[in-house]
Amino acid sequence: MKLPDALARSLAAGRLPHAVLLQGAQPQALRDAALFIAKCLVCANPQGGQPCGVCRSCTSLDVGSNPDLSVTVPDGAFVKVEQIRALRDAAMLSSLGQSGRVFVIEGADLMTVQAQNALLKLLEEPPPGVTFLLTAAQPGVLLPTVLSRVALFRLGEQGPAPQQELAQALVEKLCEHDYYGLLKLQPALCARREDFAAHCDALCLVCHRLLCEKAGPSPSPLAARMPAALAAALPPIALACRDRAQKNASLPLLGAAMLIECWEVLH
Repeated sequence: MKLPDALARSLAAGRLPHAVLLQGAQPQALRDAALFIAKCLVCANPQGGQPCGVCRSCTSLDVGSNPDLSVTVPDGAFVKVEQIRALRDAAMLSSLGQSGRVFVIEGADLMTVQAQNALLKLLEEPPPGVTFLLTAAQPGVLLPTVLSRVALFRLGEQGPAPQQELAQALVEKLCEHDYYGLLKLQPALCARREDFAAHCDALCLVCHRLLCEKAGPSPSPLAARMPAALAAALPPIALACRDRAQKNASLPLLGAAMLIECWEVLH
C-alpha cells in the first residue's frame, strides 16, 4: 500500500495523530488505505510501518473479525448522529488487544451536522489508545471545528489541483481588493457544472488552511494578510452556492453572484 510520504513516516515512527482524515477521489482506494493503516495499528509486531500479517490481530482483521476495529459507513445518503453516538459508546470500551482500538468512518463528508458535533466531542477528548481514521472525497464540507482536529492527508494527488489554484487566486484577489480581477475568475469557476462543487469545496479547504496558518508561528504571506473574518465567512457562501448549483441554478449567474457575495464580505 503506497501512502503519502508524511503519513508513512508517522506510521513507521509510531507517531500517528489520534485522528486522521484521508482525502481522495476513489472510495475503494480510501477504504484500502484506512484498513491498511488500521492493520498496522492493531498488529502485535509491526515493523517499519508495515503489519507482520501473521499475528492474530492481523489475520482476524483480514477476515473481518478483529474486535478492535470498527468501520462506520453511511446509512443511506448520510452518516447519522445515531451511528456516531454508537461509535462514541464503543470507543469508551477497553481494547481486547495490546495495541489499542481503531475506528474508521467512511464517507465522513456525508456526516450530518449533528453527527459531526457528536464526533467533535470525541476528537477533542479522545479515549486513551483510540485512533480515528476518516475518509472523504470533499473534506471542505466538514465543519471547521472538525477539520481543525484531524490530520489531513491526500491520496493520489500530484501538486495542487486546479480547483485549489482557483480558490487561492480568489482569496488573493479579495485580499488585494482587486474587484475586476476577482470577476475575471468567473469563466473558470463556471466552465463545467460538474466541477463547480469541487471549486466550492476547494475554497472551503483553502480558507481552513489559511486560518490554521494564521494561528501558527510562521503564517504564509497570504495567511497573514487575510482577515480571519473573511476566512470564516467564505465557506458558508461557497457551500450555499454549491447547493444551489446542484438544484440546477444558472451557473454563469450563480458564479457571478458568488464572487460578488464574497467581495461584499469586505465592503
